[in-house]
Amino acid sequence: MRASLRKLAISIAAMITLVASAGTVSIAGASAAAGIPRPDDYFGFHIGSDGNLATWDKMLSYFQLVAKGSDRVGYEKVGDTTLGYPYVMLTISSKKNLANLDRLVAINARLADPRGLSQAEAQRLAAQGKPFYYVQAGIHATEVGNSQAMIEIAHRLATENSPTINKILDNAVILMVPSQNPDGLHLVNDYFNATAGTNYNRTYPDLYQKYTGHDDNRDWFMFTQVESRLMVSIQNKYHPQVFQDAHQAGQGSARMFTPPYLSPSDPNIDPITVQQTNALGMAMQRGMTAAGLKGGQWGTTYDYWTPSRQYQVYHGAVRMLTEAASVSDLAYPYTRPTPIGDQQADTNFIEPYDKTTWTLRQILDYTSSTFYSGVESMASDPYNWLYNFYQVGQRAVTKTSPYAYVIPANQRDPQAVRDVLDILHTGAVEIRQARSAFTAGGKDYPAGSYVVYLAQPYGSFAKTLLEVQHYPQLEEYPGGPPQEPYDVTAQTLPMLLGFTADLVKEKFSADTTLLRDIRPAPVTMPAPPSAAGAYTLGPESYGVYQFVSDLQKQGVPTFRAAGKFTDGDREFPAGTFVIPPTGQARQILQARSASTGIPVSAISKVPGVDGVQLKPGTRIGLYKPPNNMPSGWLMWMFDQYQVNYQVIKAQDYEGDLSDKYDAILLPDGVSKSKIVNGLAAASYPAEWSWAHGVGEAGWAKLRDFVTNGGTLVAYGSATTTAQSLLDLPIEPVLPDEEEVFYSPGSLLSQEIDTDDPVAWGMTADNPVWFVENEAYRVTDPDKYDAKVVGKYPDSGEQLQSGWLIGGEHLNGAANSVAFNVGKGYVVTFGNEAGYRTWNRAEQKMVFNSLYYGPSEKLDADRFARLGG
Repeated sequence: MRASLRKLAISIAAMITLVASAGTVSIAGASAAAGIPRPDDYFGFHIGSDGNLATWDKMLSYFQLVAKGSDRVGYEKVGDTTLGYPYVMLTISSKKNLANLDRLVAINARLADPRGLSQAEAQRLAAQGKPFYYVQAGIHATEVGNSQAMIEIAHRLATENSPTINKILDNAVILMVPSQNPDGLHLVNDYFNATAGTNYNRTYPDLYQKYTGHDDNRDWFMFTQVESRLMVSIQNKYHPQVFQDAHQAGQGSARMFTPPYLSPSDPNIDPITVQQTNALGMAMQRGMTAAGLKGGQWGTTYDYWTPSRQYQVYHGAVRMLTEAASVSDLAYPYTRPTPIGDQQADTNFIEPYDKTTWTLRQILDYTSSTFYSGVESMASDPYNWLYNFYQVGQRAVTKTSPYAYVIPANQRDPQAVRDVLDILHTGAVEIRQARSAFTAGGKDYPAGSYVVYLAQPYGSFAKTLLEVQHYPQLEEYPGGPPQEPYDVTAQTLPMLLGFTADLVKEKFSADTTLLRDIRPAPVTMPAPPSAAGAYTLGPESYGVYQFVSDLQKQGVPTFRAAGKFTDGDREFPAGTFVIPPTGQARQILQARSASTGIPVSAISKVPGVDGVQLKPGTRIGLYKPPNNMPSGWLMWMFDQYQVNYQVIKAQDYEGDLSDKYDAILLPDGVSKSKIVNGLAAASYPAEWSWAHGVGEAGWAKLRDFVTNGGTLVAYGSATTTAQSLLDLPIEPVLPDEEEVFYSPGSLLSQEIDTDDPVAWGMTADNPVWFVENEAYRVTDPDKYDAKVVGKYPDSGEQLQSGWLIGGEHLNGAANSVAFNVGKGYVVTFGNEAGYRTWNRAEQKMVFNSLYYGPSEKLDADRFARLGG
């Protein structure tokens, strides 16, 4: 490896003079291929000029024209986006390489999985193959410059016949996704152009990905979004050695960030990958310096920790995050009276930027420089990039300890097990299923259990998702505040989803078969119960609310038992769903059970216990301020479950809220100001009137909605909003100083009252997902019959996975609290109980609250008669 890196360093030094020209976007020496107009001619303005942005439809037609006119470029529609736009990729290389593309892809695939491959054969393949450089832009749609840069880069690679470009094309294959988020590019750029010459704000005011907005690159291990899966499909097919993820940062940031990253690195990332990331990042920095592009910085802000935004590093590729500073109003110069940014040089910030203006054109120049420096560096040493790629795979498949994870069969939540299997399978992890019972690590497992052996190409991806995270204790300086991670510190799927996965360190034997696809667990419907009986659904799975939506949509009455009961020799927990034994109900239950693997049972007699009947067609209102990501994630989950919900509009306040909604949900980020003031009417066109403020009169109407019988559920910072609205008897208890208390996205201990309707179906110790949230003390338990449903233990270790400072300040504090306010029902969660849909086991409590509040409460006699 040392020799490989030495070779890489020598090649970088040798190419610096080339990088000076390759790092700019000047194409004076280009010879246009037949039929390919220069970008400026095609788009009608100089790409990167102030106030001009190319739109997605015209970019698509241009890329098709480039591919048609050049034998160096292939155009492929990989799929369709969430809103139905084409998701495209350009494959760019020499004519010879493109003609031999299948062979080059096959070499990459063989090196990625070197089981049975000798070192000599690996060396031969590395000499024959070509490394792949995967560059994507525009995932964050308001970071407009990097996707515009792809227009010029594609043209230059397609038309220029310089030694530098020919070397790149001969020695590398480039996979270019000019926009990872075409929906957002369409929304942002079209809106920008449509508001030109007006007094309106030029930035699109809402989420620029329908569900996730800026979180669309935090989905690379849950794979909830179409675009995430399309990206993964490219990675899994071509096995690139480099992945450049082009972004923009704030206006005052360094003019361009590249790796090396700030500590820490996830220990599951192979050291070779980390070292190659560092080397390539320094090549990018040298390229900028050689080209006279000042203000580059590395080793700050961004770490190499969480898989949610770097799927590639667990699959053999280095992830090169590039972050150019942004300008004003998307595409207009940013100007300061003094030179922009930090002016103190340092070892990781060699030349401060010395100008007072920063433009869109410069974003394109800096982004292009990092691309050309990166791909030129790789193309200067193709053999070692491929051979080191093989070494990463070889180290993965020859690991001996830990040996495997076992996911036992017959768990309490089949949906959670199926979801994790789908995640691992999508991530190219091999999953095997036991054909017979076996013993591992001193524990017996039944047939049907799943085994993930860690000695496989992508075992590190499985390991980082299934294990407990131990984030290092990092401080800005000794005794100072914590060094903030760029994102969260935990992703332990068993805790987030609610299933068991056992780490087995030593080798064991089991008769297993490889899963080729992921299907629901097989289920069998019970015989139809008698007229006195009923169908039942256990409350344990978060997937059960898919059944509820189906039943409500078809008008089938749905009940829940408020206490435990027995039928024959079987015990049923509080919260069990009870459904009348009609033919329609059976048809619905049978179809959904088959699609989810969640079993349906039958009881011979409806028990005489207290219970509830869910309100038919329960109507849920979701507060979604513009650009509020937590509400966007909830929309995705609600849409998956086909929940009967609507986004609350300002116009809804023209009447009584109860005329439209039975329950209202306030996610994190919904404040009184967002409700009362809303979007400024003068700053946006009339179609945004739904997001206008409702004033103090509307604030009072929301209060009346609750006190007159409505249900309100709030989580995260919206708990403060609900407290202010209704004068709830709770107060925050956590210190403000980060040196004293800090939890930046971790899983913490929790004690849950599983007999309470909010927690029906939960385990008593389901962890809390906590990301700089708040914990509470109930100040007056008698006011509104305040009841703590979930709390932090009175003492002991609060941290389960991630990073926590000052856990003792959580001791005994409340997380979830239920109130009876007037005729209404209120539930608050101090934490983000719906965070990015990750903590799905916990999110079930939100669903429970929304449906329980509007339900009709039944005594034992009425429940036994199912409301009759």
